[in-house]
Amino acid sequence: MALFNVQPKKSPSKNKDNGNSFIQPGQYTDEELPIAELIQRRRLQMLIHSKLYYDMDTNLITDKQFDEWGRELVQLQRNNPDIAKRICFAEAFKDWDASTGAFLPLQDPWVVRKAQQLLNIAGQKGVIDNIEYKKIQQSAGVKSSKKPKRKKATKQRGNALF
Repeated sequence: MALFNVQPKKSPSKNKDNGNSFIQPGQYTDEELPIAELIQRRRLQMLIHSKLYYDMDTNLITDKQFDEWGRELVQLQRNNPDIAKRICFAEAFKDWDASTGAFLPLQDPWVVRKAQQLLNIAGQKGVIDNIEYKKIQQSAGVKSSKKPKRKKATKQRGNALF
């Protein structure tokens, strides 16, 4: 018998999925997996690009591309309902018809974070111009990572009251 029976503490998961878990190993058969991955990819694309469009007032893809992805997702979900209901954001996309992304869960923390990351990459790579990028950052309430410039000290530092 051991003097001390030490069990490692189970740390709580940092990724709270709010019922929106992503595909896990072994969750799907080899035949189902490519379909599940595509449904998941399209759902996440619809969420992130809807967040950018409706909440951040910008877009990184064309309306045509959004419509194509949306129609493809609707068809995939219609043809594979048993797979679709087991993939992240199933409830949000249950009756989704691809006509708009405005009513999707755009405030989900994962969606917000990924949209911001994508926007940051687009700004860094020059996909959107610098002025537009700064405007979006300000409207989204994102603080710049750059340090603010300090005002130069004036030569006269006398009494500030006069």
